[in-house]
Amino acid sequence: MIFLNSYISVVRRSSSAASSACRQFSSKKPRPIFVAATKQHVGKTTTSLALMSGLQKRFAKVGFIKPVGQQHVTVYSPTLDEDIRVDKDICLLKEQFHLDHIDYQHMSPVIIPRGYTKKYIDGKISHDEQLRQIDTSFGEVSRASDVVLIEGTGHCAVGSIVNVNNANVAKMVGASMLLIANGGLGSAFDELELNRALCEKHNVPIAGVVINKVIPDKYEQTKHYMSKALQDMWGIPLLGCIPDRPFLGCPALADLEKLFQSELVCGHTHRYRHYSVKDINLITTSLTRFLENIRSKAPRTLYICHITRDDIILGFMAEYQRNRRDEERPFEAALLVCGRKDKYQMADEVRDMFEGLEGAPVMVVGYSTHQAMQLIHDYTPKLNIDDKYRVRKAVEHYEPYIDFDQLLYRASLEE
Repeated sequence: MIFLNSYISVVRRSSSAASSACRQFSSKKPRPIFVAATKQHVGKTTTSLALMSGLQKRFAKVGFIKPVGQQHVTVYSPTLDEDIRVDKDICLLKEQFHLDHIDYQHMSPVIIPRGYTKKYIDGKISHDEQLRQIDTSFGEVSRASDVVLIEGTGHCAVGSIVNVNNANVAKMVGASMLLIANGGLGSAFDELELNRALCEKHNVPIAGVVINKVIPDKYEQTKHYMSKALQDMWGIPLLGCIPDRPFLGCPALADLEKLFQSELVCGHTHRYRHYSVKDINLITTSLTRFLENIRSKAPRTLYICHITRDDIILGFMAEYQRNRRDEERPFEAALLVCGRKDKYQMADEVRDMFEGLEGAPVMVVGYSTHQAMQLIHDYTPKLNIDDKYRVRKAVEHYEPYIDFDQLLYRASLEE
């Protein structure tokens, strides 16, 4: 009940924040808001999505830029009339929020692909040119926007070897830093301290902290003590405390296609169906036991079997056909068929039988069952523009817990 009441209060606060924030900050453009994490997989991009959603409710034009990127994709730039490389998160934010007032050309000025670091150290890449690209792109985005959201790459020190770490870039563009960490107290605070120290070295003001993936049962405790510690020791507010929602970390079949560099052999219409890692079921029993299992377990279960188990593969197909004929509960199971490529091959006769089974997703991967399960367990799925349902749910979950009034107030303070 305490957690529910807390959620209701943040939702009410969020609904009334837009008008008050616009009135309070319309006369002065806030400093850019630079989002950096304490390490990988803490929800930096998810937080950026929620921030963009909230800022668009408060400002007519919100700019977005990722000054230094690593994993890139190719997109078309209308301004340049040619294809260019940008960080993958740029596509997600630009397309999700229809940032039509800025061109891809200026949203991802520096990309660090494989081999870039060695070229920089060898003097083949100019440091001054890096800074010029960032400065020019930021200037274009800033002039076209009422406020600018900047997403860093990893923690504050990432990029140091090429002299464009997040803290350095934040100082260069005059941004306030928003630090993102995972739930907890001691370890989270320790990680935040390392990043705070680097911000202090570069004279970058810290707007506040957002703590993600907090265990719901420890939500009030974490919020109280982290807020007190940040304020007492650093004079920095806790601007968001986000309870964990496991669904956001559940891989979709499309994620597994990327993980295993494979494709569904059938069931393509369900590529963005998500499966909980805890519900993965490795089939080592008889066909009879498997059929009992698939009829009694949660409908949305990911089953894994070895490629030599023709009985299980055929049984999975037959169960789908029976379920469709009898119109029982929705058939949402999926089957991952495993076997090392250099040792096992699926019989052509079995593969042919997948034809037309669009309601029963099956994927064949070139790994042992043990390797496949370990890879899935260690995998952290990333948000992408094609998985619109998960993106929407992430924004809906995160946004109400962020104190936008306080964030904009801190970003408007004189240094």
